[in-house]
Amino acid sequence: MKSIADDLLERTRRESEGLLREKIEEKSIIGLLSGISHVVGLLLSDHVSVKAESTDTDTQLQMSQEEILAQMVTHPEYLVSLTWALIELARKPEKQQKLREELSRFSTADPTWDQLVSELPYLDSVVHEVLRLHPPVTDTNAVAAEDDIIPLSNPIVTATGESVSSIVVRRGTTVTAPIRTINRSTAFWGPNAKEFEPERWLEESGIPAKQFQGHRHILTFSDGPRICLGRSFALAEFKAALSVLIRNYIFELIDGPETKIEKHRSILPRPKVAGQTGAKVPMKVKRVA
Repeated sequence: MKSIADDLLERTRRESEGLLREKIEEKSIIGLLSGISHVVGLLLSDHVSVKAESTDTDTQLQMSQEEILAQMVTHPEYLVSLTWALIELARKPEKQQKLREELSRFSTADPTWDQLVSELPYLDSVVHEVLRLHPPVTDTNAVAAEDDIIPLSNPIVTATGESVSSIVVRRGTTVTAPIRTINRSTAFWGPNAKEFEPERWLEESGIPAKQFQGHRHILTFSDGPRICLGRSFALAEFKAALSVLIRNYIFELIDGPETKIEKHRSILPRPKVAGQTGAKVPMKVKRVA
């Protein structure tokens, strides 16, 4: 992150000196995202700047390195998902290249909001496949407000050997929804449920779990009255950051696609390369030629 921030700052300085003259579209997705989050006009393509809210339209305030990094690391869930995306794309270089080819038409400017939402199907597929396989929050708990009976689609056998077709839930009982387990269930997602296959989102029959009401039939954003209200912004932020990274850099795991990835135990589980101390995922990163 530090090297990326340094690069962005250097590009800003070169812009101010007149060495970079590419026009930044007013509908830049990064700028739009910044407006939504009340950060005025953050642009992360060829330079970084903040347009001052002033009657003088030429006034600009330059962002410090700390401010740039703050924009990147505010939300831990977002960073965990972005890390998993880079891991999965490094594991399957052909899919990383396929995504890069889709993004190649944005070589001089960021995609607009409309383009990000509806004109980049493979980016959308990669993002949702990462969120399906690696939800930042693996499960969620709720406490029953009243007695209830939950019917089961198929009978189950209890520890005592009894076959039951419904479960009685008493008031005050804590109920856990295993988000990650359901998102990876072969019963709902087919025999390749545990594999990273963005193409499933592009196929008519690729999403068998349509009985779920959650966002795009996954439970990553929860469901019902407590569904994540910020999901649209989170998805746009995820897509914007990933598009910038993949468009400009090639990511490889240090020991190749077979590099062993483990879970680092913390309040929010994070990936790590086996043998590393802490939640570290070192990668070989090189600029796209």
